[in-house]
Amino acid sequence: MKEGVFLKYIRLYQFCWNHRLKIVAKTLDFINKIVFSCDIPPSCHIGKGTSFPHYALGVVMHPRSKLGGNCKIYQHVTIGSRNGNGPPILGENVLVGSGASILGNITIGDNVNIGSNSIVLNDVPSNCTVVGVPARVIVKKPV
Repeated sequence: MKEGVFLKYIRLYQFCWNHRLKIVAKTLDFINKIVFSCDIPPSCHIGKGTSFPHYALGVVMHPRSKLGGNCKIYQHVTIGSRNGNGPPILGENVLVGSGASILGNITIGDNVNIGSNSIVLNDVPSNCTVVGVPARVIVKKPV
């Protein structure tokens, strides 16, 4: 899957961060916050093939969060810690709907769909769909 210009921009300031060009990385991150109203820190890990439709408008991510490959994160998504615990880890091929919140030191399995405006507070097994506040599994796909 070909990466869009926006994700290449994010990867640029992540590259600067990883090569000890912290001032350049923070400047590019600040420009990203102003232009797209999103907070994707240079220290988070984003897997190959991940996409942010709508230029990640309003997306907020924890600095140590990890996204697997081929994820799709829609606008106004929050991926953060809860009660000072660690950040979430998302598996491969995860779709996160608009306005969803993934909070706490939890793991989201592979091939998971998270519905719009859902609040995920617990681990989610692979191959399922979760919705609601708090999110619960409604469909478990066969492996």
